[in-house]
Amino acid sequence: MDLEKLFRPKSIAVVGISKKNSLSPGRIVLLKNEFEMQVKVYGIYPSGGEIEGIQLYERLDKLPEIPDLLVIAVGPDDTLDYIQECSDLGIPSSVIIGGGFAEIGGKGRKRQEQLQKIAFDNDIAVLGPNCLGVYAPPIVDTIFLPTERITKPPKGSVALISQSGGVLVDQFFVKFNERNIGVSTAVSIGNRAVVDEVMLLEYFSRVDPETSNIAFYLEGFNEGRARDFLELAKVSEDTVIVYFGGKTREGKIATQSHTASLAGNYKIIYDALRQHYVIQPHSERELLTCLKVFDVLAKKRNPFGDNVITYGEVAIVSVSGGHAVLASDMLKKYGLNAVRFSHQEKRDLKDLMNPVAAEIASFNNPIDLTGSVLDTDIENIIRYLSDVERIECIILLLLPYPPNISFQIGRRVANIIGSKNKPVVCFVPYVAKYSMIIESLELANIPVFHSIKETVQAVSALKQRTRMDNLKLQNLFGKEK
Repeated sequence: MDLEKLFRPKSIAVVGISKKNSLSPGRIVLLKNEFEMQVKVYGIYPSGGEIEGIQLYERLDKLPEIPDLLVIAVGPDDTLDYIQECSDLGIPSSVIIGGGFAEIGGKGRKRQEQLQKIAFDNDIAVLGPNCLGVYAPPIVDTIFLPTERITKPPKGSVALISQSGGVLVDQFFVKFNERNIGVSTAVSIGNRAVVDEVMLLEYFSRVDPETSNIAFYLEGFNEGRARDFLELAKVSEDTVIVYFGGKTREGKIATQSHTASLAGNYKIIYDALRQHYVIQPHSERELLTCLKVFDVLAKKRNPFGDNVITYGEVAIVSVSGGHAVLASDMLKKYGLNAVRFSHQEKRDLKDLMNPVAAEIASFNNPIDLTGSVLDTDIENIIRYLSDVERIECIILLLLPYPPNISFQIGRRVANIIGSKNKPVVCFVPYVAKYSMIIESLELANIPVFHSIKETVQAVSALKQRTRMDNLKLQNLFGKEK
């Protein structure tokens, strides 16, 4: 099946357009793609005519060209007729928005079997049914929600695949936008009657050049497809991340009525994914943290160079002793270690500080620079630690509250990181007045998080990815101590 036509179509047709209801799914998809996206779009309406200046065609066979993609927003029985037309006319892909298939059982399951037979016999890449479809900026957007009602993430390196459309547009789109995590393509897969997680993993791993991180929200693997998924993940050059819903007994029951999912034993799934080099966050926040740091470092300008985090040896630098203690308490849980400084290193660090701060700062690890710190102190400490080889990463807890820290500190720190290439992950409070500092760091592709926990999780995620990459390369020296 040609998934390229599904995600990068040159033309699409939409069926199920209402002239009376301006908020009907088909009409929203038609107008959104006509006025907001690059794809050529055609509308189908039984009596023809037009909507907002867009010509409507009476039937698919009346179109001036065979579209790459057909978006179907009609009832389930009519949907089957249109899938048959895809076969008859040679339309290679389709997004089915509506439900009434396997998720309702009985007659719906039989409909889905008919749909699968037509699609598989004719190599039609069908997404859904019961899904939002595709968001592939700037080309195509089949999400049937008005643009003003949803928040879209920026363009980036993450292919985001969700079994739930609601989770996609709420939990992910909103939080991706808040955290500046970029997507290459977002996909709502619904019932996965034809195109499923295995096909998508293969496409984004082997075909799509814009993707380097592939993230899945799943409620279970498609029946009989888990082994194929695992084998593909094991050899993928991209980072594969899977987050599961339906881990509890109650959650498994909910998935049955949601997208006709087959949720398995989570412990077995977890162990199998780990053995096949898949990163598995334990919470939604941890998932977002992983994707944020991976997306930032996927950009062409990587401030860390070839440096990676293998053993989790870190130094913590903070302007607040309490924040430093909280970060230190989390290290062990996330597989990280605080590097011990020699007496000489502590003396060196003290000599780099302004005289007032030097007398009250702590130069153990964590390093507490105190509220008397200056911009130059932070610069000098980061520069010094960057030259200590056994430190793999610096966790910088940059609270701009002390009066002598300027709003130029982000740029000043970024300049040092760019010249030294030492991995540095930062915590800066997501407060509007500090946006200049955050922006300066993020423009230099330095990961910034808005909680201590997320900052520590990000460093742990980079360590996990190094482990996975080394195992894929059979690099035994890359394993943990």
